[in-house]
Amino acid sequence: MASDTGKELSEILELIEWQEDMDSDIGKRRFEEAIKLFRRLDFPAKDYTVLEVAGGTGIGGIALAKSLMDNNFKVSRLVITDLREKALEKAKEFSRKELGLEAETRVLDAREVHKLGVKADVILMYGNSHPHFSTLDMVKFLSSASLSLKEDGVLLIQGVNTFLSVINRGYKQVLVEKVTDNKVVVSIHAGYDEIKGKVRRVYIDLVSGNRVVIDLKFWDFAEIIGLCKVFFKEASLEKTDPYRGIVICKYPRGSIIMSEVLSSVVDP
Repeated sequence: MASDTGKELSEILELIEWQEDMDSDIGKRRFEEAIKLFRRLDFPAKDYTVLEVAGGTGIGGIALAKSLMDNNFKVSRLVITDLREKALEKAKEFSRKELGLEAETRVLDAREVHKLGVKADVILMYGNSHPHFSTLDMVKFLSSASLSLKEDGVLLIQGVNTFLSVINRGYKQVLVEKVTDNKVVVSIHAGYDEIKGKVRRVYIDLVSGNRVVIDLKFWDFAEIIGLCKVFFKEASLEKTDPYRGIVICKYPRGSIIMSEVLSSVVDP
């Protein structure tokens, strides 16, 4: 399942030409924006272990580590996981360049991050990864993240309120996604899974004929915060613009047996 999802993600990101290389102008801008975001947050002075899930090339995790280091905090470990091995190789390169510290990387499903055996001070999901998670996927991830945090650890989930975006802008059966000199990409509605709560979109390049099918969930922040409060004593929202924000979860609940949740929640 993880390898299939990794292939699917690679195909869709290639099709829409998603910029996550920090050597590119767009990648650099995304990195700088991430640093500014993390500088707005209040972190206590300590020696940090940072763990990023669904991290890709590590823009979020490296930016978080850099913001902590710029505040004279020590970052002993930066661990980045993703389903795409090539992206993780870039993360190693970027971390060496920006931090003087090589990130530890692992091809791993975010829902199984506890299998790393890492106890982190901060777990980060950055860059709008959450639409790829169904409700059950998110429950599994939150359970796994809770097992991977220290008692005073923090979980950060950054992204877009996709539900609000669709409400305000309208859901499009057919949507033009990208137009360049040699590419015209459209996405087409292809169904809805009521159990997973995900819509199916078919992305097609009208020039080459390449197509990718992907399932997405339109999360709002209230849903994410509600689930987080099951697994954490505190959950709040830091808005960054009308549609974007970061959910901040603190103090994993020791009263919930996370391993039982992981074993009892199965895919339909």
